[in-house]
Amino acid sequence: MYHPIKILNYFSSLFPSKANVQPPAPPSTPIDLTGTLRRGQAYKPVIDASLYAAHVELVFNINLGSLDVEVIDEHGDTTFKTTVNAVSGGTFSIDTSGWASGEYTIVIMDAQRDYLDGDFMIE
Repeated sequence: MYHPIKILNYFSSLFPSKANVQPPAPPSTPIDLTGTLRRGQAYKPVIDASLYAAHVELVFNINLGSLDVEVIDEHGDTTFKTTVNAVSGGTFSIDTSGWASGEYTIVIMDAQRDYLDGDFMIE
């Protein structure tokens, strides 16, 4: 004789709940950051930067403390500027929706004036 719970578990495994299905991650383009910020740290890179459809996302891989974040457009004008507290595992997003098409440079600088910078294109 078959046990009803075992039969139920068998059929449940054939048809997984849609609640467990994760949506695909939105496509992103890595931003190559170069510079002198925390050179020689065990974690490389110390910050991961990615461009998504409507934002730039920074992921901090170590504690970096207070950082100035600035985005400059291809004409040399500051498009975005703020100060963030970068903690390990933390993220920071910059909303780029509504920005003009063109090339931008992100500059991330600490209190010692060490920095990372990288270019990205908004189309």
